[in-house]
Amino acid sequence: MFFRVTIVFLFGVVMADNYCQDLCAATAACATSKYGSYCKSDGVCFGLYHYDDGYCFQPTEQDTCDDMTLEPVACPDAEPTCDDVCHDLAQCRDSKWGSYCKTWQDPAVCFGIIKKDDGSLCFAPTDDDCDGEPYYC
Repeated sequence: MFFRVTIVFLFGVVMADNYCQDLCAATAACATSKYGSYCKSDGVCFGLYHYDDGYCFQPTEQDTCDDMTLEPVACPDAEPTCDDVCHDLAQCRDSKWGSYCKTWQDPAVCFGIIKKDDGSLCFAPTDDDCDGEPYYC
């Protein structure tokens, strides 16, 4: 289970890193630098700041890209993974199964996690009254 959690966590980090690097590639001062950008642990993209109607890259534009006055570019919030949702449901967290994203299904759904009509979530393998729609991932 640790391996599966690690893969899901790393996938989420890669998605955030791609966002920052894609933004870097579209920002001339970053695209031509030796640095690149990535999502830092504090939730912002390395070196990228909001500037006028665009962005600037502080490591290569230190005269105009003032990191003391400009707002840093935030990394996107990652959607909770199936494992995150499972961890918040005692029935799932305490079960022998856990949950994972069934990516081979279309649309992809979390194993065992169901969204009831009232919006609450339940875990079908351990809850006989767990009826509703699959939880998408």
